Amino acid sequence: MLASAGASPWARPGGELLVISRGEYFRTELDSFETPQGVIDSRFDRFESNTYVEFGLTENITLGGKALYGTTWFTRGPDVDTANGFSEIEAFAQYQFLRNNTHAGSVRIAAAKPARFQSGARTILQSDKFDTELAALYGRNLIRAPIKVFTAIETGYRKRWGDAADQIKSQATIGVEPSSRLLFLLEGFSTFSLRNERDNGADFDVVKVQPSIVFRFSSKWAVQAGVSEEIAGRNLELGRTYFIGVWSSF
Repeated sequence: MLASAGASPWARPGGELLVISRGEYFRTELDSFETPQGVIDSRFDRFESNTYVEFGLTENITLGGKALYGTTWFTRGPDVDTANGFSEIEAFAQYQFLRNNTHAGSVRIAAAKPARFQSGARTILQSDKFDTELAALYGRNLIRAPIKVFTAIETGYRKRWGDAADQIKSQATIGVEPSSRLLFLLEGFSTFSLRNERDNGADFDVVKVQPSIVFRFSSKWAVQAGVSEEIAGRNLELGRTYFIGVWSSF
């Protein structure tokens, strides 16, 4: 079972390496504001490279991580503020405690270092220290023939050791495979703050919906394209991300 740039309840087979490399473009339109020269529009743009890796250490233990590097633009009329750097680096270890032909269950522990490079409207995403996360994952094969349909859910608690509020993070996925070459994914992501931030630490909620299509050239190579829409949130401007990526396994 391939992952979609995020950990899957199904463990990576022992000795197998999965690499997903994605290019992501995010944009949000901000409120206009008045100046002596007239009304000025503003927006926030971000382009990131998102590299996700996981390796099957054994049949039940998977190690992995991801690194996001990007550039942001905060545009206010003719003025543009830019910044670039790593937006997040994360490593994880995952143990699969349940697997059969019907379902799979895993637990994952992760450590992450969010960045401070974001400019302009998305400064609320910044973190001044590091995060740790404990998550439970469950996946189930709903239909096996004539098409394959599966679902997966994940829920985790993220402890933020700086001033930012701790978070409850969840993900739900439905996948449909009409053939060995095509995979349709519909994913939902949510992040809810526990509102225990300190001083001026980050405190936000966001809910995203992400449809995508994966085309497999072979058992080792695939390409994915999709869009991620922020449909609800608190304390941040909502936007949309377009992405395309290449999956490869070795």
